[in-house]
Amino acid sequence: MKSTSDEFNNLRWHDSKLRSLRIVRINDDLDEVHLEVELRGTPGQELAPMTVVLEDAVFIFCDIDLQGKRECSDDISSAKCDAKTDLMAKIQTERLQQQHSPGALAAYYHFSIYLIPPGGSLDVIASGFRLEPEQGVG
Repeated sequence: MKSTSDEFNNLRWHDSKLRSLRIVRINDDLDEVHLEVELRGTPGQELAPMTVVLEDAVFIFCDIDLQGKRECSDDISSAKCDAKTDLMAKIQTERLQQQHSPGALAAYYHFSIYLIPPGGSLDVIASGFRLEPEQGVG
């Protein structure tokens, strides 16, 4: 069985497109980050509209140059998911040490999305992700 990191990292991110992002409150106590993307499939296949839902998101850091994103056709350079990163260690030390146990982020992942320069980047700390196909118009 693949890990969350493997499943996310195995998606074909390069030259996929980030169309929009939303933060959605679920049941008044959880936040999700919804990324509307067009994901590359197999070589030669067209882009498939999908929503990447980053579940139980607890931190989001966003540095996106909207003009740069437009100029580069919303293209994603790369994306990755890791269970332990320097950013997670920094958050644990600087923001969570006083309020939570030392392992407050142990069940979380760092999801990073890098746009084609100068588009910027998006970093989300969340417990997992899921893919939702674009809903057809009924």
